[in-house]
Amino acid sequence: MGTAELFVEPTNIITGLSTLANSGDVMFLVLMGTLVFAMQLGFALLEGGQVRKKNVNNVMMKNMTDWIIGAISWLFIGSVLAVSLIPGDFVSWWGQIVTTNFANNGIDLATWFFGLVFAATAATIVSGGVAERIKFKSYIIMSIIITAFIYPIYVYLGPWGSGILPFNDYAGSFIVHGLGGFLALGVIAALGPRVGKFINNKPVSIPGHNIPMSVFGAFVLAIGWYGFNVGSSFGISEISGLVCATTTLAMAGGGIGALLASKDDVLFTANGLVAGLVAICSGTDVVSPIGALIIGLLAGIQVPIVYKLIEKVGLDDVCGVVPVHGTAGILGGILTGVFGMSVLGGTGDVSLVNQLIAAAVTIFYGTTLGFLLGKVAGIFTNGIRVTEEEEKVGLDISEHKLPAYHDE
Repeated sequence: MGTAELFVEPTNIITGLSTLANSGDVMFLVLMGTLVFAMQLGFALLEGGQVRKKNVNNVMMKNMTDWIIGAISWLFIGSVLAVSLIPGDFVSWWGQIVTTNFANNGIDLATWFFGLVFAATAATIVSGGVAERIKFKSYIIMSIIITAFIYPIYVYLGPWGSGILPFNDYAGSFIVHGLGGFLALGVIAALGPRVGKFINNKPVSIPGHNIPMSVFGAFVLAIGWYGFNVGSSFGISEISGLVCATTTLAMAGGGIGALLASKDDVLFTANGLVAGLVAICSGTDVVSPIGALIIGLLAGIQVPIVYKLIEKVGLDDVCGVVPVHGTAGILGGILTGVFGMSVLGGTGDVSLVNQLIAAAVTIFYGTTLGFLLGKVAGIFTNGIRVTEEEEKVGLDISEHKLPAYHDE
């Protein structure tokens, strides 16, 4: 073998390394996205355990529908709206998805997949709040609109898109969870409470059928959350141990806070774990581990408090999605502006003013569009609610003709 045969052009080496790095990023996004996809299972279990056994299949159907319908909505509309409002960009994207002519080993499609799992999460949050009395067809319409329009437009307005709203939201305390939680609040207000939830204007407890199922679901969500937060680096070279640590400590803080505030209630503690994870999404990359612990602790404490306040004003949030996702997301986003300060151990590059503006916009955008969404969906389905008789029988039978459990 001659010397010339041993020589490799520098450009070939650079091209090879670039291809390897690109392939690594594709694999990273697929693996992290798969972890986030597993959160759909977590939501199904967490919500399924908190409803009565006559409505379990309905919860499962809504979570499956969020994914299968959301994938199509995100493919054709949502994924483009999240980055551009220019009509020509839609034509360009649609031209690509009918072929296999994607460059860079499909990094665009891997990014699309990672965006999809976030969009499906935002839509699924609403499911738990409106459980046990919403028509399945009405819910499908809402899920499509959220995934295709409401969520991606907010992504476009925020730091993940155009940056018109320049707040810090590394993994979606505002954009995913705050939005999903307050969309749920608006729909809950439009929908009304379950039959028997309030007697003489006082809330009546309606226990879920399987609390261990809910706890298991909370832990599945927690596992998926590492994909949610760590994966938000969008590249294998940007993986952060800080993000892993702050995610873990906020989860622990959320569980402790809810445990203390609820006086050892199992379900509130499970939801507190999730609330801590929700709250840290915004600042997971800019706060210290101790800051994350405090953020999670405060997010967990507020869960039973906000849940009971919502009941006092006559709203029926079956699975507590408003305190677990809505207010926990808003609180976490605001506290990012506090614990992100260098004097408190943060990176020092977060504006508290911008975080406060984002909190106000998220609450207004989510609640207003959620209420309108509930009303619009009702127009197409002759009302958004099942009848009182159908609700008493249970949505498993009235909507799906199949009970989750067959009593012998």
